[in-house]
Amino acid sequence: MNVENYLQNKLEEWGVEGVQKFIELYNSVDSERLRKLFSKSHYEVNKLFTYLNQRLQNGHYNAAQSRELIEWIERIEELQLHLKESNLAFEVNEYYKNLFESCNGFLQRTGGSAIPSNFRRIELYSIEPIFKLASNENVTLKDERRYKLKLIGEGSYAKVFKYKDPDYNKYFVLKRTKTNLDEKEKERFKREFDEMKKLNSPYIVEVYQFDEDKYEYKMEYIDYTIGKFIKENNNKLTLDERKKIIWQVLAAFDYIHSKGLLHRDISLSNILVKCYEDTRVIKIADFGLVKIPDSNLTSLNSEIKGSLNDISDLQRCGFDKYTKLHETYALCRLISFILTGSTKIDNIKNAQLKAFMEKGVNPQLDQRFKNVSEIKNALKFL
Repeated sequence: MNVENYLQNKLEEWGVEGVQKFIELYNSVDSERLRKLFSKSHYEVNKLFTYLNQRLQNGHYNAAQSRELIEWIERIEELQLHLKESNLAFEVNEYYKNLFESCNGFLQRTGGSAIPSNFRRIELYSIEPIFKLASNENVTLKDERRYKLKLIGEGSYAKVFKYKDPDYNKYFVLKRTKTNLDEKEKERFKREFDEMKKLNSPYIVEVYQFDEDKYEYKMEYIDYTIGKFIKENNNKLTLDERKKIIWQVLAAFDYIHSKGLLHRDISLSNILVKCYEDTRVIKIADFGLVKIPDSNLTSLNSEIKGSLNDISDLQRCGFDKYTKLHETYALCRLISFILTGSTKIDNIKNAQLKAFMEKGVNPQLDQRFKNVSEIKNALKFL
């Protein structure tokens, strides 16, 4: 049985509920069937983890949900095993992988499951994927003996590789377009490089060289995404350390906006953290959707991205109508995540942060922060 037939069988076996819930998180996956399976798995696992969070105080996870969670973990592992040797091989993100292993340690198929006393509340991923393609392509640069590329990311237009340059004894990134792009998409990819090359700020990822033949370019390698950094360090970061990160983010976007640009793709994976021995520096990446005055590359039907964006309003008015009021919305959600370690904004307890967020993500655009300076002034309570 070929891979797509296998995936179709799994779709029919798993059912349709939740298939579309998280599907936009997996747009970079070429197989529509696998996108749906990822979304379905994401939906079912999150539903079961939500109920597990509700049972922490009671200390007992009901029998039906225990069996169901065991079965979903097994289904994901079986899918992963079946696709292991294909071009759709995938990985579970480290946080959920550890959760699956922890749950396997106490879940029972009958009689319910006693929840360990040290089991912590689960931070659910709702705007970040929990599955990613894991294929390592043995592609090389000019000298195969010197460079080995490892696939570390993939988007709608390009694949991102990490490699070590022996001359510099350090890692770099190569971003390469996919082979099926049309001319407008290739133009957008080239524009991303050109705009980043023009920018001169410590808070913007450096790009170095564009290859017109392969349609790829090189840039600096950064240690962490902001999402990964905060999740790994959330219990250790002080308020002062979080404030330093926030001021750098705001300095970066103050600079971007001063150039007449709007990033439009603010997410936990596009804001990066470069770690030195004595400090950390925020770096902004992925300018593929940057909005430039008078550009003809933003059409009415452009796909809306940026996991922190105001999706509902942008779907109503169109991505080409993206303004600074949409950018400040996404920045406020990012600031809340840096301060709390959570993307949820409905359960904020701190009154001052709650008031800040009510203005920052106000459904009425004219009630929001108009620019970065207004956000800075409003954050004086920190």
